[in-house]
Amino acid sequence: MIKLTKLALLAIASLSACNASAVELVLSSNATEIPHDLVKETISAHLPRQIVELDGSYKLYAYLETADYQPGERLYSYSVQLHKRVEEAGTGKVYWVSTGGIRGHGVATVAQDTILANLGSDLVAGANSFKLDQM
Repeated sequence: MIKLTKLALLAIASLSACNASAVELVLSSNATEIPHDLVKETISAHLPRQIVELDGSYKLYAYLETADYQPGERLYSYSVQLHKRVEEAGTGKVYWVSTGGIRGHGVATVAQDTILANLGSDLVAGANSFKLDQM
């Protein structure tokens, strides 16, 4: 039983490492119906490989906003933007410059499932929108 437990822990740790990202993800959300951890998990699981492998000189800024629309419907808007750390010559002041990303919006009847599914598919479809060579 101990060997199974150690093997299971090793498998879980290695699977988690595959989805780990060195890029910091900063999330701002007013969507109380969707836990922040679930939004972050959805974003992390659908990021393009070239973004997952970036170092600390990049950050992802994401927001998710929802609002009441009609009975049983929610308006939503989200954005996931890649920012690169840039240091101003002479002063050394640090700026985080947007290099690209994805945005989406719509109306959802089953808010959590629809919004997270759309967010994930937009990240996959917009993989080339995360530019690494622009400032």
